[in-house]
Amino acid sequence: MKITRRGVVAVGIVLTAALALAGCTGGTSGTPTTGTAAFNDAVSKIVNPSTAQGGTVKLLAADDCDSWDPQRTYYGWCWNMQRIFTRSLIGYETVNGTKPVLAPDLATDMGTHNADFTKWTYTLQKDLKWSDGTAITPMDVKYGIERLFATDVINGGPASYFIATISHPADYLGPYTSGDLSSIETTADSITFNLSTPYSDFNYLMAMAAAAPVPYKVEGGADFTGANYTKRPLSSGPFKIESYTPTQEITFVRNKFWKQSTDKIRKPVADKITLTINSDVNDIDSKLKAGTADAKADNSIGTTLQSQVLTQPNLKKNADNPTTAFTRYFSVMPSVIPNQYCRQAIFYATNKAELVQAFGGTTAGTAAGSMTPPTIAGYSATANMYSTGADNTGDLTKAKEALKKCGQPDGFTTKLAYSTPSETGPKVFAAMQTALARVGIKITAATSATSSYYSSFIGSPANIESQGLGIAVAAWGADFPTGYGFWNSIANGATIIPAGNTDYPSLNDPAVNKILDAAPAGKSKDSDFRALDDQVMKNAVYLPILFGKSLYYRNARLTNVTSNNALAFGIYDFVNVGTGGK
Repeated sequence: MKITRRGVVAVGIVLTAALALAGCTGGTSGTPTTGTAAFNDAVSKIVNPSTAQGGTVKLLAADDCDSWDPQRTYYGWCWNMQRIFTRSLIGYETVNGTKPVLAPDLATDMGTHNADFTKWTYTLQKDLKWSDGTAITPMDVKYGIERLFATDVINGGPASYFIATISHPADYLGPYTSGDLSSIETTADSITFNLSTPYSDFNYLMAMAAAAPVPYKVEGGADFTGANYTKRPLSSGPFKIESYTPTQEITFVRNKFWKQSTDKIRKPVADKITLTINSDVNDIDSKLKAGTADAKADNSIGTTLQSQVLTQPNLKKNADNPTTAFTRYFSVMPSVIPNQYCRQAIFYATNKAELVQAFGGTTAGTAAGSMTPPTIAGYSATANMYSTGADNTGDLTKAKEALKKCGQPDGFTTKLAYSTPSETGPKVFAAMQTALARVGIKITAATSATSSYYSSFIGSPANIESQGLGIAVAAWGADFPTGYGFWNSIANGATIIPAGNTDYPSLNDPAVNKILDAAPAGKSKDSDFRALDDQVMKNAVYLPILFGKSLYYRNARLTNVTSNNALAFGIYDFVNVGTGGK
C-alpha cells in the first residue's frame, strides 16, 4: 500500500501503500484479550474489552486522507478509516498479530471459482442497505469496480490490480465514458468476475477498500459523482459521514440501516467518531498526553512525546511499537538521473545510520539492505547489493568510483522530494544533504502537501521529469501478504499510469515483469521473489533505508483497542474502539 495498502503516515513521513489485509477485532474467536493495559498489548491482543455502548471517539491526524472515495484512497491509515463506513465482498477475521485471515463481508461465503481461477462468483447477503435506506445490490459492487477503469477521473488508488486482472476491451475507460463492462456479470443477488488471467488470490482484491460498492450511477447524488464522490460517499458500514470539511474535520455517526446480523467482522460500540486535522504535531501530542484526544489516526506520535512515553511507565503502558511490514526508501528517478552509475553513487554515499535516527531511531525501524520486508516472500537478512559499510554510514570510495563511471567525478545537482507537514521530513532531507555532499552531490528540497504528494507530485511521471525530482522519500507496505502483493504496484511496468502512479521511478524491466505476471496464477515461488528483489536492486531505482516500526499511543479510557497490522501498519482498528459508553 501506499503505504499507499498499500500509504500510511508513520513518524511524520507519509507511507504509500497499504497492506491489503483488513479484518475484525472486538472479541473475535481466538483473539486474546486483556483488561489491564501494558506496553505492546494491542499488537496481538484486544485491550480493555467491553460491550458498553455509546460515547465519542476523538481522533487527530496531521493531514486529510488522500481521498474518502474507496476507489481512490491508497494510504494505509485511510484504508483503516474506510473500515468505519465501507464494506466489501470479503474482509478479514483478524487484523492484529501476524496472521490475518480472510472472511466473508458483504458476501455469504468466500466465493466460488472455476478450475483455473479465471472466473469468480459471489452471492450477496440479504437485507444489506445503504445509509439512505436503499438496497445494496450486485450492480453497486460492479459499478464500484468499473469506476477503477476511469483512471482520468478515479485515480490514486490500487486500480492497476483490477485493470490487469479483470477481462475488458482495450478501449474500456470506465462507466462514465464506456458504460457497462460485460465481463462482470450480475443477477439479483450474485456477481461474477471473468478474469483475463488466472488469479488464485483474487479474494485479496475483493478485501480491498477499492472493491467497495458505490450506488449504481447515482453515487453520492447529483453534485457528488466522479471526482466529487470523495466529498459525500455513502455508507455501507456501521458508521456514516455526518459532516465533512476538507482538511479540517470529518464526523462519523452510526448508520441506522446497518445490521450487526449481516456483519461478522465489525462490532462497533461508539456512537460517534470524530477526526480533526491538525498540522501542528506538537499540539497533537499535547492533546494526546492530556487525554483530550484519544489517538492519532494517521501516524506515530511525535519525537518529543515518544521520548516521554518510552521513559515514563504510566505513559508507556498505553503505547504500542509494532514491527510492521513496510520499507522506507528513496525512489531514485531514471527520467531525471538517467545514468545508472550516477544513481549508484547516491546509493553508496547514503548514511543510513543517520537516516534511521532522522526517522525516529530504533522505534522507527532498523536499517535495510534490500527492499523486501522480513514478513514477505523473498526477504533475505544478508542481501545488501549497495553496502554502506559495517556502520551503515556510507561507502564513499565506491560512491566516488561510481561518479567517475557516470562521467561526473565532482558530483552533480538534483532535488529531493518529501511531503509536508512532516516532523521528520526536514531531518531526513538534512541527513541526506550532508551525506551526499561528502562526494560532491548537491541536493535541494522539493516539497508537496501530504494529500497530493503521492497522487500528483511523485505519482505523476510527467511532474517528476518537469520538476527534476531526482530523489523522493517514500515507503511501501504490501497490499496483501505475498511477494506479488508487495512488488506488483511498485515494480511492474504494466502498472505505470499518468497520475496516481505507484511505480514512482517508472521501472519497466522485462525480467521483473515476467516474475510478477506469472504470480497471480501461483507460478512464482519464494525464490523467484528473491531473484526479483536482486533484479530490482540492479536497476538502482529503489534505495532501501529501513524496515519500519511505528510508536502509537492510546488514551487509557479506550476500549476494544487492537492494532490493525493488516491494513494500517499497527494503527488502531478504530471501527470497534469504544469509550466505555462515556
